[in-house]
Amino acid sequence: MRHHLDRTGDVVALTFDDGPDPDHTPAILDELARLGVVATFFLVGRRASTHPDIVRRILDEGHAVGSHSDSHPEPWRVSLRPLVLEYRRGRVHVEQAARRPVPLFRPPKGHVNVSGAVAMRAARVQPWLWTIDPGDWRPAVRADEIVAGLAGLRGGDVVLLHDAIEGPLAPSALDRAATRAALPGIVGLARERHLRFGILG
Repeated sequence: MRHHLDRTGDVVALTFDDGPDPDHTPAILDELARLGVVATFFLVGRRASTHPDIVRRILDEGHAVGSHSDSHPEPWRVSLRPLVLEYRRGRVHVEQAARRPVPLFRPPKGHVNVSGAVAMRAARVQPWLWTIDPGDWRPAVRADEIVAGLAGLRGGDVVLLHDAIEGPLAPSALDRAATRAALPGIVGLARERHLRFGILG
């Protein structure tokens, strides 16, 4: 289970969970392209199956993808066998959309327990968590609050962001405009600290 990149280096990773979303993911991809930054997208299997064109755009533009279960359940509420099926199906559906092997994985809400560890092993995935959560999933969060949540950003960090939201706390959290608007500030902060952006692998 990995949380961070090389702490002695100058690379950080932006990661986006819960997509792809037909409106917000393309807008975030546009902004990443404008900024010249790559990221890693952890995709929900059923969403990837519905929007394979977005999955392929993510890859075509130099980003990485991982799976994020098939339907984004709350893992602590799911027994072992259904959880194994969730993680396997999620990987299969993302791989079908991507047209390539996709070993990267992030468990929903970053939750890992004994059943989750067994399910990840059964799905033969490479799990990644994160080091910084600036809370972009919160309802009505502002872009400046998201950027402020990265005040401690340093080499090796993996940042949790969202291009969609599964199980939002409120309907307003479905709008990813604040996350998109925060990207210039995040990138500017990293570059002030002489940090580069990379993808997970």
